Amino acid sequence: MRFLPLLGTALALLGLFAASEVAGRRGVAPEITRRVVHIAGAGTAALFHLYLGLIDVVVLAVVFTLFLGWTRLRHSLQSVHAVARPTIGAVVFPIGLLLAAVVLWPHPAAFSYAALMLAGPDAAAGIVGTRFASPTWRVAGGEKSMLGSLTFFVVAFALGLVFALATGSGAIVGAAAVALAVMAVEGVLGYGLDNLFIPAVAGLLGEQWLSL
Repeated sequence: MRFLPLLGTALALLGLFAASEVAGRRGVAPEITRRVVHIAGAGTAALFHLYLGLIDVVVLAVVFTLFLGWTRLRHSLQSVHAVARPTIGAVVFPIGLLLAAVVLWPHPAAFSYAALMLAGPDAAAGIVGTRFASPTWRVAGGEKSMLGSLTFFVVAFALGLVFALATGSGAIVGAAAVALAVMAVEGVLGYGLDNLFIPAVAGLLGEQWLSL
């Protein structure tokens, strides 16, 4: 029965993709369905330490990287892949979480922080940055906006404060420093590659500067 949590998680994530496809076929824009999958997927990963082992996370990451790569090549799963900008963010999303898991597994709070940094600040930056006009700059494959980056910082700082208070470190300056550093990473990477690097960078800095 050791495999049941792994199987249940895999089926739940496949159900999430299926629900996004249903929503897409009913007229919900891919930008919305993709973002919901992004938030729910990373938010779920933040709980992996409670019931999965590292090998389970490796299996999930490999399986869903192959699944997302295959659906992208076949031009299916349009609720995730059919966004206007060129991006491989969905495909590298599981790899980013896997990298964070490999280096942070002995530090559960740091891994959860890393996953939530991808679920919260990154998603919030995308929502605000595309909805409201502000100065922008070019990155490979697209552009980033000042308002999007500012949103990333504010949400990341708030998340860091929650973790700092929950762990008793009280590292307010550390929370701001991590938020600023990860905002910089997000602000210079295009093609969705921020999904690959944000979790590991956030988790490692959170471990060091927030004592997670």
